This record gives sequence, structure tokens and C-alpha cells, in this order.
Amino acid sequence: MTNTPTTQNAFSSQVFFNGYFTQPIQVSADVWGQVYGYFFTLTSDANAANALAQSVIALTYNNKLDPLAVLADFQKNANSSNIKTLLISFFNSAKGPTSKLGYKLNNNVSTNVARNLLA
Repeated sequence: MTNTPTTQNAFSSQVFFNGYFTQPIQVSADVWGQVYGYFFTLTSDANAANALAQSVIALTYNNKLDPLAVLADFQKNANSSNIKTLLISFFNSAKGPTSKLGYKLNNNVSTNVARNLLA
């Protein structure tokens, strides 16, 4: 016998967590069309253009940036050789201060640990 009730209402918590990581982003059809069209001209693949457009729009929404301004920056500075570098740097700009491996930079090591490592 347990302390939990025999009938649990898991529906309300399930509804909350089903949409927890998929919050909708409202974007106009014009903005979506411009961002999608730019990436479609670069990739010539509808799936790749869709994924890149969704990522760029989500990052600009989360960082309170204008997607068309970011797109204009891509168009000014991008050619076929450095578009990947621009996209990677834009995607990584939203991440925290971590290295490429995912470890935090500037780890503070205790003096006792540092002394033991150096000894």
C-alpha cells in the first residue's frame, strides 16, 4: 500500500509538458518567405532550407533580433565559401560560454586541487 491516491490525474501535467519545448513562434508569411527563399537559393533543397529557416527564425525570436536584419547581414557578408562559417557562428552566438566540446571556459580550480595536480 502506498500514500499516493489510487486514481491520479496525469492528464493536466501531460498537457503542460507536451508543449513545454515547442512554444509557437509567430512570424509573418512575408518574413518566412524571405528567409526560406534565401536558404532555398543556397541549398536547392526544400528540407534543408526549411530547417535552416526555422533555426534562424527561432534564434532571432529568442534573442529579440529582426530576422530580416540578420538575413541582410548574411547577404552582405556571405559567399559560397563562407556561408557555413557565418551560419555556425550565428548558431553558436546563442549558446553559453562553452568551448566546442561543451566544457565551460575559465574553470576555477581549487588551490588544493591545483597544488595536487602540479605536485
